[in-house]
Amino acid sequence: MAQIILGLDIGRYAIKGVRIARTLRGLRLIDAFEQKVARRGDEAAAGDPPGAPTGALPNEAQLDALRQLRAEGKIRAGEMTAVALPGHLVSTRELSLPFTDPKRLRQVVPFEIEGQLPFDLEEVVIDYQLLRQGPASEGRGEASSVDLRGGAATETASHLLVSAVPRAALRKYVAALQSVGIDPAWVGVDAVALQTFYQHFWGASPAVDHRKQPLREPLLREHLLIDLGASKTVLCAIRGGTLRWARTFPIGSDFFTEAIQKEFDLSWEEAERRKEEVDLTAQTPLAEAVQKAVGAWLMEIEKTLSLFALAEQPAGTEAPALLPFYICGGGGQMKGLQAAMAQALQMMPEGPDERLPPIAGLAAEQLATAPRLYAPALGLALPPQGTPINFRQGEFVFGKESIERRHRWVSIGLVFLLLVGLMGGDFYFRYRQKEARFEELKRDLRASFTQAFPQSKNVSNEVDQIRSAIGERRRTGEFLGVGEQSPLEVLKEVTAGIPMEVRIDVTELVIDGNKVRIEAQTDSYDSVDRIRGGLLKAGRYQEVSVSDAKISADQARVSFRVQLTLGERGKGDRKSS
Repeated sequence: MAQIILGLDIGRYAIKGVRIARTLRGLRLIDAFEQKVARRGDEAAAGDPPGAPTGALPNEAQLDALRQLRAEGKIRAGEMTAVALPGHLVSTRELSLPFTDPKRLRQVVPFEIEGQLPFDLEEVVIDYQLLRQGPASEGRGEASSVDLRGGAATETASHLLVSAVPRAALRKYVAALQSVGIDPAWVGVDAVALQTFYQHFWGASPAVDHRKQPLREPLLREHLLIDLGASKTVLCAIRGGTLRWARTFPIGSDFFTEAIQKEFDLSWEEAERRKEEVDLTAQTPLAEAVQKAVGAWLMEIEKTLSLFALAEQPAGTEAPALLPFYICGGGGQMKGLQAAMAQALQMMPEGPDERLPPIAGLAAEQLATAPRLYAPALGLALPPQGTPINFRQGEFVFGKESIERRHRWVSIGLVFLLLVGLMGGDFYFRYRQKEARFEELKRDLRASFTQAFPQSKNVSNEVDQIRSAIGERRRTGEFLGVGEQSPLEVLKEVTAGIPMEVRIDVTELVIDGNKVRIEAQTDSYDSVDRIRGGLLKAGRYQEVSVSDAKISADQARVSFRVQLTLGERGKGDRKSS
């Protein structure tokens, strides 16, 4: 599946975009577009304090142009987008460290550059790009660690391009873009984008391993890339595909427009229109007015070249007669500007090889015009060599919300697993405690059972066996009347209340609650009365009544019935006979 990258060059008076698809088969240009930014005077960027440089952050006019591009579908939501910060927002230094370990470089670079920054480390975002690795003694004007004749130098030191941007400025920049629905995946530096553009269009593609394959002859020389925008100029010196140095100064094509406006007392719009008619090679009042401004611009470039000693060539190579340069950007289209620069600075204009289009979808005949207009945007959309500077790191990392959401879910999952583990551990601990208590109670129960039922030899289930034994004893107790008024006890008490000299034969004894009925025989009616009187004297019964007294047929015995009402001690609910 193709990865589509949108390179977005946000200029002061134009926004240019290039969309490139990266596939396994190579690179393909999908489309390129340009949107003019309406001029609204020298307004500062949105959120900038008074006195801040114009164009420092996207102003309302630029944001309106971006909204228009979103509305037209040229910028799409969720698209991988790369943008570059203006050079005057970024502090850039070249740094050499005597080791090559990437991890150590990442740790050491911030502290090495701290003394060169007017900010505390907590107030800036720092990133770096590896320029070259080679001998520690290698300087700016010496050869790269890659031997330009095909050999390889010893890697003992790392030469880095380190950039820092204030956190507040980066936060405002990203927030301004996000407010119009653009969340850039890369926020880099304009000079690094020009380097990537050079690598592809001059044949120094990242796909070429220069340690195994010698560089082409044009790449052995120093090249100066100049991006002339409306409010700034970016200078980028490259040799062998490696960025040697870069500088941004706040003079652009608006400086030329301002010269026309003051010389002829025109409105800004009219001066802009007249600037498109300028030909610096002609001897006209209009050309002469612009030539003065161009002279000041060229003087700033000449100072920069002298400062960095750009003309110094690698050891062992023959210095060219003229230094090659390539001018791009909207302001670089002025007629005669390229020739004026070549004559004033003794330099030679040189463009990419028009016979070798570096990407599909870009015809060879377009190489003369398209790269000049879209160079920064192309550099942002094309894949860089190595790891370029990207300020979207730390709190500004791309997709931070998704990452934080994913981290939150991971944290919630971990906390849930921890809670489940703690609950499981607590459950297991309690289970072990209860199991130990159960075993202890089981041992005590068996000991108590053995003590209570020593005759039981085969103990399999103490509870069931105890229940069975208790049931058996309850049945025996019920049969024997244990704990209640039994017939034998009643009979004993009745016998105790009857005088000893009276003979009585009990034929039936019925106990019904607190009532006792007795059927018996004695020898005479007088004995019946004496029995009744003895029972009353016993004091055990509340009431004693005799009934059905009658003599037997042989006149020898008297049958009778006695009903007794028991007192409190004799009450019960069972009925027995």
